[in-house]
Amino acid sequence: MAWRKVIAVLFGLMMLAATVSLTGVRAGEAGVTVILVSDNEADCALAEYLANLTGAVVVTTTWGVYDPNVTAEVMGYGPDRVIIIGGPEAVVEEYVSDLQDLNITVERWWGKNRYETNLAVFENASRLGLRFENSVVMVPGNDTGAIREALREALRTRGIIVFANNTTDPVRIMVRLGVGNANVTIIRSRVTERIAERIMLKLESRTKVRQVEVNVTPDMALEAINVSEARISTAEGLLANVTLPEEKKILAERMLNLSKAELERAKEAYEAGNYWRAYGQAIAAKAHAEVVIRIASKEWEVKLRFDPAMRAETFIYRVERQLAVMERAGIDVTGLKALLEQLKAAVENGDYDVVNSLMTQIRRELMEAYTHGKGKFWEQIRFPDHGRWAAP
Repeated sequence: MAWRKVIAVLFGLMMLAATVSLTGVRAGEAGVTVILVSDNEADCALAEYLANLTGAVVVTTTWGVYDPNVTAEVMGYGPDRVIIIGGPEAVVEEYVSDLQDLNITVERWWGKNRYETNLAVFENASRLGLRFENSVVMVPGNDTGAIREALREALRTRGIIVFANNTTDPVRIMVRLGVGNANVTIIRSRVTERIAERIMLKLESRTKVRQVEVNVTPDMALEAINVSEARISTAEGLLANVTLPEEKKILAERMLNLSKAELERAKEAYEAGNYWRAYGQAIAAKAHAEVVIRIASKEWEVKLRFDPAMRAETFIYRVERQLAVMERAGIDVTGLKALLEQLKAAVENGDYDVVNSLMTQIRRELMEAYTHGKGKFWEQIRFPDHGRWAAP
């Protein structure tokens, strides 16, 4: 069927990467918490930070895109709770529905952008039993290399990470987070030095402030280029498979062309040995590609909601992957597989009364099988010597 091909193409674009904690609490002793986050550099850093301090598992999804493989990956840890970091534009709402269908408790920690999400995460961190030392690490929120260094510094000092932009009021944020008199470390690269200077000016009356500059290396620049290429590829894949209203189509195409032009400038700068400029252009290319992903993804969600054939095909794709994970864990899914075959036949016949009835039945029986077999997932989770979680 046409939509089956489209779904296979779209989900084939997604590169799944699981980033997990450096310490672990064995399943069954305290349950399993999964942090689901997009591959946005800022949100990912927050997830890694929490995971390192709590033993939670981190699973990432492509920014702004729904991929049922991610639901199956989360499921493979048998979590009691899933915390989503980021808003619906970053980690789309379909994941919430998927996980709630399995009777998994889901909560979303987020704000209207990465800066508000940053604050929401640290305001909620006490619910994980976390307390922080009198230390704040401030970093421009779109500077990937500096964010990584900020993560290392925050883990070393057990401090709070604060993402900043040109409008950030650092004093107000510190008061809001209850660390008004904390020691402050500002981390930045040459690309974001102006943001760092503005932060310094606003903190000039304080004596406990230091700056750390991160050098933009060839590897950092090349990684930024590769990430922006991947974002552009995702944007093109989504755009090719949705029909946008003319106004949105024009905007999306303009942003995509701008992103491609910035990527080319990044590559030229890289070849010329100007790595900080290549890094900055690649960051800009990624941001503009994400505008396209946001536009196309919203249109995809609308189509998914109102097109019964597409909704059924996506449901089938998701359940097939979930059943594969359950079967590997030793859960009997024979009955569910039979129901899924019936559903495929009903879709082929265009009998959507039967389709809807079967989807409801599959959801119910899948939830029951998952809930009763959750312990089998825990038995399969491996704990390597370095302490990282690993799915079966």
